[in-house]
Amino acid sequence: MAMDEWALLILVVLAFPVMTLVAFVLVLKHRGRIRVLEARVAALEAQAFGIVPAVPPAAAPIPSGPVTLAPFAPRPPEPATAPPEPARPPALHDVTRPPPLSAPSQPEDAAPPLPPRPGFDAGQLKERFAGFEEKVGARWTVWVGGLALALGGVFLVRFAVEQDLIGPGMRVGLGLLLAVALLTGGEVLRRRARREEPAEPLSAPAAGPFAGLGRVPDVPSILTAAGTMTAFGSIYAAYELYHLIPPQAAFLLLAATGVATLLAALLHGPALAALGFIGAAVTPFLITSKDPNAWGVALLIAAVAASALAVARVRRWAWLALIAIIGVVAWGLTLVVFDVPQAVSASGALGLVLLALTALLLAPRLFWGPDTGPRPEPISILGAVGALVITAAAAVDGLVGGMPLSVFVLAVVGVLALAWRVKPMTLAALAVAVLAPAILTRWVFPPLPGTAMAPAGPMAGALPEPARLSIGHFMVYAFGMGALMLGAGLAGAWRGGRFLVLVGWAVTGTLGPVLMLIAAYARLTELDRSVPFAALALALAFLFTLAAERLSRSVRAYGGTIFAAGAVVTLALALTFALEKGWLTVGLALAALGVAWISTLRPLPGLRAFSAALALVVLGRIVWLPTIAVDPGATPIFNWLLWGYGVPAFAFAGAAFLLAKSGDDWSRRVHESLALLFAVMLAATEVRHLAHGGDIYASGTRLFETGLLACIYGAYAVGLSRLATITGRGFYRLFSDLVAAIAVLCALNGLGENNPFATGESVGGVLFNDLLVAFALPAGLALVFAGVQPVARAKVKLAAGGLAIVLALAYITFEVSRLFQGEVLDPDQISSAEWYAYSAAWLVSGMVLLGIGLWRGSRTLRLASAAVMVATVLKVFLSDMADLEGVLRAVSFIGLGLVLVAMGWVYQRLLAREKAAPRGPD
Repeated sequence: MAMDEWALLILVVLAFPVMTLVAFVLVLKHRGRIRVLEARVAALEAQAFGIVPAVPPAAAPIPSGPVTLAPFAPRPPEPATAPPEPARPPALHDVTRPPPLSAPSQPEDAAPPLPPRPGFDAGQLKERFAGFEEKVGARWTVWVGGLALALGGVFLVRFAVEQDLIGPGMRVGLGLLLAVALLTGGEVLRRRARREEPAEPLSAPAAGPFAGLGRVPDVPSILTAAGTMTAFGSIYAAYELYHLIPPQAAFLLLAATGVATLLAALLHGPALAALGFIGAAVTPFLITSKDPNAWGVALLIAAVAASALAVARVRRWAWLALIAIIGVVAWGLTLVVFDVPQAVSASGALGLVLLALTALLLAPRLFWGPDTGPRPEPISILGAVGALVITAAAAVDGLVGGMPLSVFVLAVVGVLALAWRVKPMTLAALAVAVLAPAILTRWVFPPLPGTAMAPAGPMAGALPEPARLSIGHFMVYAFGMGALMLGAGLAGAWRGGRFLVLVGWAVTGTLGPVLMLIAAYARLTELDRSVPFAALALALAFLFTLAAERLSRSVRAYGGTIFAAGAVVTLALALTFALEKGWLTVGLALAALGVAWISTLRPLPGLRAFSAALALVVLGRIVWLPTIAVDPGATPIFNWLLWGYGVPAFAFAGAAFLLAKSGDDWSRRVHESLALLFAVMLAATEVRHLAHGGDIYASGTRLFETGLLACIYGAYAVGLSRLATITGRGFYRLFSDLVAAIAVLCALNGLGENNPFATGESVGGVLFNDLLVAFALPAGLALVFAGVQPVARAKVKLAAGGLAIVLALAYITFEVSRLFQGEVLDPDQISSAEWYAYSAAWLVSGMVLLGIGLWRGSRTLRLASAAVMVATVLKVFLSDMADLEGVLRAVSFIGLGLVLVAMGWVYQRLLAREKAAPRGPD
């Protein structure tokens, strides 16, 4: 479907609901008028029969137009002697009946009659439907009509391009005639409306950033906006499509159209400003060309943006300024992304134009900027940041050539100058600290002399390649930009001012040089060891330390805090540059410890929070690369994992200890949590490294691995639970429960995925084997964990005890199989003797539990013994009776019977002793 058909379909779809709603509103309005007429007729009939009328006697004639009631007025005071109340009039539905000849008189003390209930309130109807009617009849129709006119003007130019009916000059002329007709019609209607009611004064203050958007769109404004859009499209087509006018004439005509748009928007309001800018901005999309020219688009967007920002400044429409900035940035990036010819130079120039317009029209209290308060001004900041984004994209797309890089540097200097001169724009300097290092990461060096490198493709050599800057230019840019940001940040922090101004300059002076150093290191060394870069990091740390010392002695404490934090981070970077790649994690962790230590010596504001932030950065680094280094080495325990996880764990623990001296806040809790977490991750990675011979990326797990993890996590949970009981901190209790849950999963994995009967792997020696690590030791730790729990956690104690019994029985069962079958356990090789040995071992276990329970006076252990005996009875009667034969079957039943009789005898004596013992008071 063509564009014309889509536009017609859209207009038809929008027209039908508008017509329906308008008709609905008109019906409601006439219905209200009918009710008013009925009420007046009823009042006249009541007056004709001698009854007090519901309206004053001198009623006004029935109006032919809409009924408009005056506002309610206060009731006049009543006279001292009121006349007797007349008889109550009949109801409205009885108004056609003749009144009685003689009405009975009412007593004087009777209650006064109620006033007649009006049948309809026209003012209430107007108040109810005025907003709805205004939206439908006064807004939607005007907007749809204006959109139709604007699209009609654009499609007229498009039709002239696609249908070769008339010459190019006539095509453009028709478009300009339509624009003049629309502009003339809008101005005539505006002057006629101005004579009827006063216009809005130009100096009316704006009521917020979106002032003017709530007005009802008037027809003159819509016509003028459509004419402006058509004029922009026609002039652009004459220059870009048909080359009827040179670039100089096109610039003058577009500038004149922009000025006309400015003047018209000042008179016609926000409708013209919004539709005019958006329509002109999308004109290059609607009018296509076989030979696109980026400079033509940049010229159009620059003229339109200048007009829109001027209108926004005069009328104080912040929303229009925001739309203009977004439009310029979008077009600057579009030219670069779609590789339009000459896009690099055109988009760079467009960025400089946006920066100039921001300085002239948006910067507070500079040139023609608004007079705002000392707080950060977001619109001007966005304008400066948008200019930087466009010039940075142009520099990257131009392979960081000489001219694009010069444009970007010029934009950087301009933004820093604006941030220095206009304090509400200080935060724009942060964009310099981020975008300037990004240029280094995309730097393209020239090929080495003597190499065979050449541009590829069928057009290789047909077009000149952009001149690529050498390593010398790279270093000059890196040092110059880093020194510029450091000097500007230090000067701004020393100058002081409001909190955000001081912090903005301090962050720029520290973050920018640090990111420049990291970007240069990554681009030149590919993250390999570099002693020169380590020396540069030490020098930068020294400068940061001097700045922090000078700033902290004055009243600019926050600036000193930021520079001190930058010094610590740079020291960590020096350690990273001088050593292996994995030392970045260790260096950042030590930096967090260093910042915490500095906060105890000089309690500057923000140091504790910065220390916690560095710790979180280390956590993110671990999530990105869990092994710390690509190859941790094959040595067990003493490998990169110990340094990568152990040193940060001790560093975070030390930072938490230092921060606890001056209070317990979220910064200390972050360090404490990460210390516990890194200790857990150290155990997990070291065990995996040990179990798989140094290959932590090996697939699957082993029984020894999960058992050792269960032991380590179980001991860890016991220690944390004990620490929680001593300190009374619920944080340790929570972490203890989490680690205990992980230990339970690892232990139960030996009964599921890594079950020795299912894997067929060797379990090791007779006594010291994987079964001891996977089942016996975790069972003992589960008992210890149950013992260190407080009395209030009875359910946790019971669950831990039950897990211990399950793991103990599993160990006994697998150990019996190890004695009968050897290192490899196979369920198909279980003999009758081995099957009977299971029953015997379980009986002995039950008797041991019973003995311990009697010795310790523990009812829980006695119940556990009973549970083991029940399981043994079930096995003997359900399995041994069928699977065992001969003497083994008899011995199994005899042994079970003797044990059960002995247990019964013991329990009888125990219960008799408890009954004979005197009971204490309840």
